[in-house]
Amino acid sequence: MARFSFSKVWLLGCSVALAQMALAQQPDTTRHQLRTVEVFGKPAEVYAAGSRVVQLDSSYLSTYASGSLAEALMARTPIYFKSYGVSGISTVAFRGTNASQTAVLWNGLNISSPTLGLTDFSTLPLSSFGDVSVQYGPAGATHGSGAIGGAVLLNSPKYNRRGFGAEIQAEAGSFGRYAGSGSIKYGKGKLQAVTGLYYKQAANNFKYKDLTGFRKPEVRQKNAAVEQYGLTQDFNWQVSENTKLALHSWYTFADREVQPAMGSASNNDQQKDENLRLMAALEHNSRWGQTAVKAAYFNDYLHYNKTGAVSEADVNTYQVLAEQSYTYSNRWSLRGGVNLQHFSAANDGYAGTASDNRASVFALLRYDPTSALKLSLNLRQAFVEGYNPKPTPALGFNWKFYNDNKNQLSIKGNMSGSYRVPTLNDRFWLGAGNPDLKPEQGWSYESGLHHLLILGNTLLLETELTGYYMLVDDWIQWMPDGSGPWRPVNLLKVNAKGIEASTKATATVGKTKIGATLGYTYTSSEQAEVYEGSGDKGKQLMYVPRHKAVLGADASCKGWTLLGNLNYTGLRYTSNSESTYLNSFILLDVALSKRLQLHKHALVLTLKSDNVTNAEYQTMAYHAMPPRGYTFSLRFIIP
Repeated sequence: MARFSFSKVWLLGCSVALAQMALAQQPDTTRHQLRTVEVFGKPAEVYAAGSRVVQLDSSYLSTYASGSLAEALMARTPIYFKSYGVSGISTVAFRGTNASQTAVLWNGLNISSPTLGLTDFSTLPLSSFGDVSVQYGPAGATHGSGAIGGAVLLNSPKYNRRGFGAEIQAEAGSFGRYAGSGSIKYGKGKLQAVTGLYYKQAANNFKYKDLTGFRKPEVRQKNAAVEQYGLTQDFNWQVSENTKLALHSWYTFADREVQPAMGSASNNDQQKDENLRLMAALEHNSRWGQTAVKAAYFNDYLHYNKTGAVSEADVNTYQVLAEQSYTYSNRWSLRGGVNLQHFSAANDGYAGTASDNRASVFALLRYDPTSALKLSLNLRQAFVEGYNPKPTPALGFNWKFYNDNKNQLSIKGNMSGSYRVPTLNDRFWLGAGNPDLKPEQGWSYESGLHHLLILGNTLLLETELTGYYMLVDDWIQWMPDGSGPWRPVNLLKVNAKGIEASTKATATVGKTKIGATLGYTYTSSEQAEVYEGSGDKGKQLMYVPRHKAVLGADASCKGWTLLGNLNYTGLRYTSNSESTYLNSFILLDVALSKRLQLHKHALVLTLKSDNVTNAEYQTMAYHAMPPRGYTFSLRFIIP
C-alpha cells in the first residue's frame, strides 16, 4: 500500500479542485496574455553559451510515453545508464562522472535525493513532462550542487489553447507488461489546467542464461515484478496582464521486487518508493524586468524489506528560489537570485534525524555584442553548514564565424567551475559515514565546432563536435575498506576527458519525412592523484565505458511512422583496478505506428519490439536484462 497520508491527499485534491472551480467561474470573453520577456533561444541555452544543450524530440516522447525517462535518454543520447536489473534503480553518468554528480531539475528546482545525492530515472515516467533537455558538462554556476558532469532539465507540460483536449494511451507487452496513461487539458479565460495519470506493471518473468551456473543454464527470472503509478496536476492562472501564478503537483509510487544477482539465493526483497512534489511559482513583469519566486515542498519516502529486515527513509525538502531578470533589446540579459534549501531526514541508518541547511546566491549574464557573437558569464556562491564551497564561475562564448545562404559555422568554448556537497548518507550513516569528507570541487574546459546546413525545405543537417577536459578534486566514492565494509572516501583528484560528436538530420522526400540522430562519445575518466601509494592511478574508473554511441532514425508517410534506435555500449570495468569487466553490447529497438484520423480526433496504433537481436547484456554485473520483447499500444487523441 502507498504511504499516502491524509494531508498529502488534501494538498493534491485542493490543487485539482481549485483548478476546476476557478475555471468554472471565468467568463469565456476574458482574454489576457502575459507580456513575455525576450530571450535569445531555448531557455536552457540563454545563460549557457559555449555549452552543449540537447532537447529530446517531442514526437519521440509521445511514441514512448509509457516508458521511463531512463529509456528515452538511453535511446536518443549517448549517455550511460546503470540499471540494477530490470526492476532496479537506474542512474545516469555524464562525461565519466557518477550518478550523484548529475543535477536533475524539475521546473528549475533540484529534485535529487539529499540522502543518496542521485535520482532514480526508472521512476520518472515520460508522460509527466512537457519537455526534456540535457546540458552536458559542469553547470554549478547555473544549477548549484551536483551539476559536475551535467544536468537533466524537466519541465511540466504547457497548454495555451482554449477549450478541452485529452490523450489516452493503453498498451500490453511481453513479460506481463501492462501500462496506461492519460491527460486532460482545459483552458477557459485566464485559467489553464492539465491533469495527468499513469500506471504500469510488469512481471518481468523472462528467461536468461545464468552466467554463474555450470554450462550457463537457462533459467527464469524471479522476484523482479514492478508496479508504478502516479498523478500530475498543473494549474496556471493569469492573475493580471503582467502577473502569472502556477501550481504544480507530482506524485509517484513504485512497488518493486528487488531482482537478485545471478547465482544468488532466491529472496523476496522488496522496495517501495513514494515521492510527492509540490510547487508554487509566481511571475511578474514590470519596467524592471521579470520577477520570479518559486516555493516547493518535496517528500521522498523509501521502504526497503530485505528478508524481513525493514529499513525506512523519510526525507522532507523545502526550497525557495527568488530571481530577478532584466533583458534589454536583443543584446544582453541579466539574472540574479537566491536559492534556499532545508533538508530533514529520518533514516534507520542514522543515529537520529539528520538535517541540513544550504543557501546560494548567483548572477547570470548573457551579452551578444554582435549577432554572430554570444557571451555568457555566470557566478554562484554556496553557503553550507559545516562546509565552505569555493565560488563557481562559468565563462562561455559562441561565435558564428561563417554564414551564407546554406551553411552556418560556429566555434564555441566554455570554462566553468562546479561543486558537490557530501550527501546525508555520506556524512551520517552509522558505522560508515564520514563527517570529515571534503566537498568535491571541479574545473572543466571545453571547446567545439557547430555546423548547420539548410537546403530549402528539403534538408536540415546539424553537426556538432566537442572536446572537453575536467579535473575534480576530492572526488567522493564509496569503496570497501580493509575490513570489508564500504565507506565514502575522497579520491583526491580525478581527471575526465573526452570527445562528443553528434549529427541530426531532417529531410523531406516527396510526401515522406525522414529524421536521423547519430551520437558518439569517447570518455576517459581516471584517478590523477591518490592519497597513498600508487593505488589505481591512471586507470579507468569502474562502470565508465570509453565508447558509447547511438543511432536513431524515423520515417513518416501517409500516417505511417517507422522508428528505430541502435545503441552501442563499450566495455566497462567493474573495479577501479581494471581487473574485471563487462563486455560491450548492441541493442536495437524498432517501432511501427499508424495514425488514423477520426474526424477531428486521432487514433494511433503502435507495435514496438525491444532488443530485436535478442542480445545478452548487463549494465551492472550479474544482473540479467530482458531478451527480445514486444509491445502493442493504442493512443486516442482529442486535440
